Amino acid sequence: MQASPRRIALLGAALGLLALAGCASQAAPEKRDRPAPLVQVRSVAPEDHELRRAYLVTLLPAEQVQVVSRASGYVVAWLVDRGDRVRRGQRLALIEREEMNEQQRQAAAGLQAARANHEYARTNLERLERLLAQQLVSQAEVDNARTAANLAQAQVDAAQAGLGLSETRAGYANITAPFDGVVLERLVDVGAMVGPGGAPLFQLGAIGRVKALAAVPQADLRFITLGTPVSLRLEGLDGALPGAVRRFAPALDPATRTMEVELEFENPAEALKPGMFGRAEIVLERLSQAILAPPLAVSRRDQGGVAFVVADGKARQVELQLGATLPDGRIVITAGLRPGDVLIVVGRELVRDGQAVRTVEAQKL
Repeated sequence: MQASPRRIALLGAALGLLALAGCASQAAPEKRDRPAPLVQVRSVAPEDHELRRAYLVTLLPAEQVQVVSRASGYVVAWLVDRGDRVRRGQRLALIEREEMNEQQRQAAAGLQAARANHEYARTNLERLERLLAQQLVSQAEVDNARTAANLAQAQVDAAQAGLGLSETRAGYANITAPFDGVVLERLVDVGAMVGPGGAPLFQLGAIGRVKALAAVPQADLRFITLGTPVSLRLEGLDGALPGAVRRFAPALDPATRTMEVELEFENPAEALKPGMFGRAEIVLERLSQAILAPPLAVSRRDQGGVAFVVADGKARQVELQLGATLPDGRIVITAGLRPGDVLIVVGRELVRDGQAVRTVEAQKL
C-alpha cells in the first residue's frame, strides 16, 4: 500500500523538528568563569631570632681518676666505699707494710754506720793535722785522711737519702685521695694483691663541677669560641642550667667530621650526676630584624628562589636571595621581600604571575 502525500508531508515535518532539537542540544553550553584560587597569606614583618643548635651530651666529672697503688702488697683494709665524699690526702685503703718497715730499719742502720765511719775519718784527719804541724807525718798522709773524711761524709749523705726513700716508699702503703671528690667505685677487696701498673683500687671523681663533650659539626665551629654560653637541659630536671665552652679538641674526627668540644657546668649542690644525659644548647647566631619565610612559600632555584606576593588582588612573582635555613624550617630572606609585603604562604603552586586570587590570613606558626 502506498503512503498518501499528506502522510509523507507530516513525516517530513516531524523529522525536521527532531533535527532542530538535536542541533539545539549540541549547541555550546553557557560559559562560566572559574573562581580565583584561594590562598593563605601573611604580612611580612622583620623579627629578631636566635639561631640555636642542640647537641646530645652525657655528663662527666670535671676530674676523674683511677687510684693505683705505688707499693706492691696485699690490701689489708679499705676505709671508704662507693658514694663516700673524700678530701685531698685522705686515706682510702691500707697496704701491708712489714717488708717496707724492714727496708726502713735497714736504711736507718746503714745511716748509723755511715755516721760512725764519718766520725772516725774526721777524728783521724784532725789527729794527722796536729802531727803535721809537728812535722811527724807527711802531707800525703794528711791528704789521704782528708779524702777519707770527705768520702765518709758522702756515704752519710747517701745513707740519709736512702732512709728518706725508704720512708717515702713506706708511705705508699697509705692509699690517699689526690683531690676532693666522691668515690665513684671501689674496685678491690681486702686480700687483693696490688702494685704499680696493677689493677686500680678506686675510681674517684670531682663533681663540684661537671663537664660534657659535644660533637660539633664543622659548619657550626665558626660560631663557637672559648667562653661561649651554653644552656643544659636534662631529663627529669626543670629549667636550663648555665655553662660555658671550656676547650676544643685539636682536630676533627675524620669518621664523623665533628670536633669534640668540652662544656663545663658548675654543680655546687651536686644535683648533676655523672652519666646523666641531655641536650646542650648553644646560640650560634643572633639575627636582628630578619625577614623569615616558611618553607612552603619559597621555591628554590639555583642559589636563590621565588615566591608570590599579593598586590591589588593579584599574585606577583618575586625573585629572592636566600640565607640560612633555621631548625624549624623557615628560611632567612636576604633580598626580595620588604616589610608589609603580603606573602602567599600556602597555595603558591596554584597561582601564576598576574593571576587574581582570593586570600585568607594564615595562622601563625
